[in-house]
Amino acid sequence: MRIRTKLALEIIILVSLIGMVSFIALINTKQVQDTFANLSDQTLPILDSLTEMRQSATQVTSRTMEILLLEEGSKTAKGVELAEIEEELEIQFYQIEKAKSSFNQAYSQYSNLMDYHFPNQDSNSNEIAEKWNDLIIVSNTMIKLKSNGASGNQILALSEDFHQAQQNINNIIDLTVSQTAANVSDTKDFVDSLVSNTTLTIFITLNVFIAASLGIRYMILKSISNPLQKLRKTTHTIATGEFIKNNMKGDDEISELARDIDSMSSELSKLNKTIVTNERLSSIGNLASRLAHDLRNPLSVIKNSVEIMKVKLDPIMDEKTSHQMAMVGRAVARMTHQIDDVLDYVNVSELQMERHSLSTIIESSILNTTVPSHIRINLPKNSASINCDAFKLEIVFSNMINNAIQAIDGEGTISFRIHDKDDYAIVEMEDSGPGIPESAMEKIFEPLFTTKQIGTGLGLASCKSIIEKHGGKIEASNHPTTFTIMLPKAEKTKKTEFEEATEDIEPKKPSKLTMTRENT
Repeated sequence: MRIRTKLALEIIILVSLIGMVSFIALINTKQVQDTFANLSDQTLPILDSLTEMRQSATQVTSRTMEILLLEEGSKTAKGVELAEIEEELEIQFYQIEKAKSSFNQAYSQYSNLMDYHFPNQDSNSNEIAEKWNDLIIVSNTMIKLKSNGASGNQILALSEDFHQAQQNINNIIDLTVSQTAANVSDTKDFVDSLVSNTTLTIFITLNVFIAASLGIRYMILKSISNPLQKLRKTTHTIATGEFIKNNMKGDDEISELARDIDSMSSELSKLNKTIVTNERLSSIGNLASRLAHDLRNPLSVIKNSVEIMKVKLDPIMDEKTSHQMAMVGRAVARMTHQIDDVLDYVNVSELQMERHSLSTIIESSILNTTVPSHIRINLPKNSASINCDAFKLEIVFSNMINNAIQAIDGEGTISFRIHDKDDYAIVEMEDSGPGIPESAMEKIFEPLFTTKQIGTGLGLASCKSIIEKHGGKIEASNHPTTFTIMLPKAEKTKKTEFEEATEDIEPKKPSKLTMTRENT
């Protein structure tokens, strides 16, 4: 997972947790609001109605007792006093009627609220109405008897019923109030529980939010820091010269960086091997060049001495001596050829480019090569002219012809073909030898590699170096053994591997051992 995706995922999870907390708080807050709204719209108006009914019942009771006292006083009052009593009686009767009206209104409101909001709950409406009617009947009866001059015993007998009716209406209203108060208490408990649960939920969610935030951040930092630490160790190891790889899997930016570092490590490893090889080749080249030059002079002396001895001793030389002289001559020739291979490979002189015919160069190479009688060479039927160093190409073809001669066992043929391909001239040399081992096919142009028991392993490497310096390329194939050389018709040169390896390396001074051997 990419780092940007990880950070985006962290933000999404954190926002989701915040949204969850907000949603829970919003839902619970809405429930609290709805509960208080229900309390305000239902329970409180019911309590107000019950309170109003109880006050009305109290008003009726107190006004009734006041009227009874005024009626008692009106029996002895005269004149102005009587008029005042009668006026007060009218006021008390009005207050009783007003209390009755207030009770009826409150009772009607109470009944409607209970029927609408609590249709399945016992509202005590019938009991309240019954007790209220009992109170009003007793009150009216007492007032009527008192007005008609009833005796005190009659009023006293009804007074007990009046107080009982008053107590009954108060009791039923108080009972209903207590039931409604219980609903209020339940609502309060529900609200308290809701608030407590909301607080607990928010607390838990916030803790989960914090834990999730820290966990996600830890995992993201770990997924970044661990690979970076591994990359740091890898780069330090590479800096010491050990070109290891991370082999890190993934599709994030750090994995891509790790793959780039692995690729860089591979390239540095190849470059390091190339540098080591080039330094070795440079050292070998310098040493081989000096040794080759040192050996050529003694070999020339030996060769000339053998020729002189053959001329002088020819009349008296027996077959055994002649055979031994021939062996010496072949050994000198073989050593001379190997020395030439070394000098051809390490010789990095500039090409002398001129226009030449390829068929002419091939013929010249054949003439300069000792070809056994059992091997026939077929010259190309056509030719092509290119800009080249004829001497260098003669070395190439001579090397290839010698290799083919050594590979052919018994009679055989070597055939040359030349044809054009766009801006290139193609030279093919085919021989009837057994072919090149498949295991060696990819290495035959490498320096110091050889499949022969004797030889330097520089012949084909020298050929490749010369061809590439001309801007061409050389390839080999089997069935039959064929070497294909592609050379540009126009001048197109480049540096050889040996030149690239040695151009920035200063020649080393001969060691004391070398100097001693040279002086010797």
